[in-house]
Amino acid sequence: MLDYREFRIVHSEIRGGLVDGHEYRDRIVGELGDMANSGGTQGAPGGSFAFTESDIRKVVDNWMGIADSYARSLDKINDATAIDGPGLDYASDSFANTANLSGKALSQHLVTGREYCLDQAQLAQNALDDYLGVEHTNVREIAKTQQAPHPGI
Repeated sequence: MLDYREFRIVHSEIRGGLVDGHEYRDRIVGELGDMANSGGTQGAPGGSFAFTESDIRKVVDNWMGIADSYARSLDKINDATAIDGPGLDYASDSFANTANLSGKALSQHLVTGREYCLDQAQLAQNALDDYLGVEHTNVREIAKTQQAPHPGI
């Protein structure tokens, strides 16, 4: 099965040296942490923002809607992972295998996208629950019982 995460990402020369994806990411995370702890970007004053209860609910609903759209798209691609070649020759079999791998990669992308959206919805729901002073609600349980109005992605 095709798994893009198995390939090590190596960027070309960046400021005089080779930097692999993990070291580069760690440097960026560190710099972002420094900016967050200093209250802003270099020399810029720190900003602020506020959400109302209805704003946070809308954020949760939007993430849940996108997650549901990923789920419906996932339901629609079952045939994309079960393709048979049109003939009995090697080329037909090879094209079918490649198409199936592509379908599996799409399936994995949709699963990952849905999980990411549910995680973001959970973070927003936790913030809302903390704001309201109530016990945290599990958005995955909500997702099982809801039907979102959006077509698939």
